[in-house]
Order: sequence, then C-alpha cells, then structure tokens
Amino acid sequence: MPGLILHFGASVMCAHPPGTVTLPAPVQQKVLAGMQPVATSLDTWLVAGCALAPTGNPFCTTVQWQQFSTKVFVQGQPVVLQPSPPPGIGAGTGVPAPGPPTVQVMQVKVRGV
Repeated sequence: MPGLILHFGASVMCAHPPGTVTLPAPVQQKVLAGMQPVATSLDTWLVAGCALAPTGNPFCTTVQWQQFSTKVFVQGQPVVLQPSPPPGIGAGTGVPAPGPPTVQVMQVKVRGV
C-alpha cells in the first residue's frame, strides 16, 4: 500500500492525548525527506505524557509502526509509511496500551510503495 514516508521531524501524538511521540535518534542520518532523516523499521518511537500513565493502567511507552514500504529501503531496512496526509491516524499502535497514533505534521512530498 502506498503512503507518505515518515521522517524524524514529524509531529505525532499517542492515542491517549496529550501524549507525544518522538523519534529521539534516527538509526540512519543519510537519506532525507523534508530536510529530516527518514524513519525505518529499526527506529524506536518513544511516548511521553500518555494520558493513561496517572491512572495506574498500562500506558503507551513506545509506538510500533505497522506499515512499511515493500520497495523503498534505506541501508537495507524498509521505510515507515503513513497512509494519509496529516492530520490523520497513523499506521501503528501504542505499546503496551493499544491505540493508533495521530500524525499531526509531516512532509507531504515524498511517497513510497
């Protein structure tokens, strides 16, 4: 399925606002989209401020992306794809608290399949 290539500077929220999702250190730094390193399947997206944290229930600590390119690879790893332009539901889920992240802002010019 085609989609936009997600990158380091994207603004993402976890499924339980006001939690924010960040990519603290992209695995690769050479391939850019929108002047930012593109995300690959090896990147770890961290969640801060998930609304479930103070409730004592399991809360989001990371986001696991589920849509990767089948044809675009960086250093042998598939790039992460976002199926629709932002703002929109991301193709991933919170871990260990399930729920899709919301991509708020990202580059909209580079696509992958």
